Amino acid sequence: MTNEDLNTTINNIKEAWKYPELFQNVSKSERWLSGAAGTYLLYKGLTGIFSHPVIAITGAAVGAGLLYRGITGYCPVRDLSEQNKESIAPDEVIISETYVVDDLT
Repeated sequence: MTNEDLNTTINNIKEAWKYPELFQNVSKSERWLSGAAGTYLLYKGLTGIFSHPVIAITGAAVGAGLLYRGITGYCPVRDLSEQNKESIAPDEVIISETYVVDDLT
């Protein structure tokens, strides 16, 4: 991660704090749970980095993602799934022709 990436992330978090209604798609209880679980996983990942490096790095990455979700209230996975859900279901059905068929027996 470069300095530019870190600055971009910090600016995004500041914008999310200024205008929460534009970015939030996670409820308050989910934010609390994500923040708590993210803090715990990040802590466990950082403290276990020398004993089990692969597991620790994975836990720290998941914890950082959950902590970001808890702080900002924005979940990119949920946003993506909502966008896919909107593209699957049509908004309206237009009937352009109607046929009436008599009984053929």
